[in-house]
Amino acid sequence: MADDAAALNQGMEARGLTYPMPDAPAPGVAVEVARGVFWLRFALPFQLNHVNVYVLRDGDGWTVVDTGLRTPDAVAAWEAALAGPLEARSIHRLICTHMHPDHIGLAGWLCARSGAPLLMSRLEYVTARMLMAEGGDAPEDGERYYRAAGWSEAQIDRWRADYGGFAKGVSPMPRSYLRLSDEDVIQIDGDDWTVVVGSGHSPEHVCLWRRSDDVFIAGDQILPRISSNISVWPTEPEADPLGDWMDSLEKLRDLLPEGAFVLPAHGEPFHGVHARLDALNRGHEVA
Repeated sequence: MADDAAALNQGMEARGLTYPMPDAPAPGVAVEVARGVFWLRFALPFQLNHVNVYVLRDGDGWTVVDTGLRTPDAVAAWEAALAGPLEARSIHRLICTHMHPDHIGLAGWLCARSGAPLLMSRLEYVTARMLMAEGGDAPEDGERYYRAAGWSEAQIDRWRADYGGFAKGVSPMPRSYLRLSDEDVIQIDGDDWTVVVGSGHSPEHVCLWRRSDDVFIAGDQILPRISSNISVWPTEPEADPLGDWMDSLEKLRDLLPEGAFVLPAHGEPFHGVHARLDALNRGHEVA
């Protein structure tokens, strides 16, 4: 396995990406990856089997970025972290990059446990609350949409059976939040973190950039080994998320310096953001 990892890293280096910390933290362990920034990893019960969470030292407390999915394993890992490496400080605030369940799944649980406020962009918060309320029978317009897209009867039957499943992986959301908008500046432990909003993968995805040393918490907006999921949903059948995504790639390419240290939600922290953005752009143009 070590030889496989070394070969993979060599391949990434050849494409302009380097991984200064290739070993992921074990459950309940926090690894400092940049000044005052700690990396935790939580298991997911999917093919994409993990999500990264970042915890920022914030005076006498912590600012947490993302939470993991609501599962017993994730709750146990949080309990271990809160009783271990994070024990000495309380959680001051929780920032969620976007509304997908692996990022907000334990937001309500963690806010209730700590008393910390939730910070999100408006579209991400409102969309999450809307999806939490979905239930009952699968809608006919959704079925028409998927039939037009070429789905088989078996695929549509699975969709019907799973309809309303968003709430299964998400604890009840806080009934209020603090809004984050593009170019907002948040002060955390005396440092300015700039909010950078992207779209395409989700409606109003929040990233955080510490300009003083170019640490960039990317969420799912920039991933090192895979491309973010870009999908059109039946709730907005004529949307152009791929166009939004490509615009966001261009925005980030212009904004971020080549030396930025990217902390993604999946995979490992890496250097080489321009090479990665160029590769993502090429991949979608070729496809």
